[in-house]
Parts: sequence; C-alpha cells; structure tokens
Amino acid sequence: MWTFRDWLRLTALGDSAVLLPLAGLLALWLLLAAPTRRAGLSWLLVLLLCAGGVAASKLAYMGWQLYPPGLNFVGLSGHAALSFLVWPALVWVLGARLRMHWRIGLLTLALLLAAAIAVSRLAVNAHTPSETVLGAAWGLMWSSVFIACVRVPAASLWHAGLATLAMVIALALGYGHVVPSNRMLAIVARSLSGHARIYTRCDLPLSVLGRRCGQPRPTHAERRRIRAPAH
Repeated sequence: MWTFRDWLRLTALGDSAVLLPLAGLLALWLLLAAPTRRAGLSWLLVLLLCAGGVAASKLAYMGWQLYPPGLNFVGLSGHAALSFLVWPALVWVLGARLRMHWRIGLLTLALLLAAAIAVSRLAVNAHTPSETVLGAAWGLMWSSVFIACVRVPAASLWHAGLATLAMVIALALGYGHVVPSNRMLAIVARSLSGHARIYTRCDLPLSVLGRRCGQPRPTHAERRRIRAPAH
C-alpha cells in the first residue's frame, strides 16, 4: 500500500520545476530546426494558453472570489493540467520516428502517468476533486489540440537522442524542487485587485466546504462511515 511519502514522490513529477523546463526544452528543440519551427511556435502557444488558463482561474478566486457556484474550487490544478499537457506531447514528439502502434503505446503510458499525478493531488490533499478533474480536462484538451492539429516532422535519431538526454538531465535536476507558484500568484492578485488580502479556501461558504475551515478533510474511509446507515 502506498504511503503519503510515495504520493509526494509521484506528485513531484507534475511540479512546474519539472514540467516547465521540459516544455521549454521541447520548444527550443522544435524552434532550432526550420522544418519544425512552426510546430515549436504552436507548442509555445498551447503551453501559454494552458498555463495562462490555470493562472487566470486562481487569480479570479484569489482577487475577486470568482468560482463555479456550489463547488469547492479555488483554481484549476496546475499539476494535473500541465501533466496532461506536457507528458503526452513530449512522448508524441520524441517518438515521431516510431511506428504508429509504438507511438500510441507511449502516448497511453504518458496519459496514465498524468492520471496518476492527478490522483496524487487528491491523495496529498492539495486539491479537491473538482479542481483536479477540471485541471486534467483543461490540460488534456490542449495536448489533444497540439497532437491532432500540429504535424511534427521526424527528427534524425541523433537529434532525437540528444533531445531526450537533455530532458532526462532537466528532469533529474528539477525533480524534488517546488515552484512557489501560488505565492507568486497571491502577490499578483493583491496587486491587480487592490485588496489588502487575498481570498483563500476558508472564505468559501460552509455549505461548499462541508467542514469548518482548519479542520482536516475527511478521508475516504471516514466519508464512507458517515454515509453508512446506522444499525
């Protein structure tokens, strides 16, 4: 059975400290060669729209308490969104020389990894189900757009190998680090809204939170006991 520490190790694969350098290296690799330059520009646009949407959803709540009515939601899960964007796009581009069934297999593994990272956000109590599911759907939408609409010419085996090596090194260097994105967004939200403080999850109605602020979220087993009929 997985421990909390195991979930933390898994969720680290979805942190911006890992995924943004990988996304940047992918963009650089595509932009350097003329045949793939258009794909590189498309990738940068997709990355900007995906990350921008996550940031906008968090700023909307932090600065103005805008959120979907009835949901325990303070912003899209960035880990889930970026995982469903970067990992599938990465293996799809790097595997451009492979036969289609191998590419589909790698894509499936990347989607499974992204799904596991999304689940880890729930396991470590970093996000609610609505934030995680909507974040995953947001990232999957943009990776699907990139994969379906952008044709990436296959690079030489030498170039693909060098790019893969660079990304493995970036992964090793970034893994375990945490980008304080929420702290930076809080500064931006205060500046844009003009408010002295930002809205936090504790400002959600009790009917949405389902508990008093400060109390830990009930575990899955506790929720089952609460729902179970008394005998």
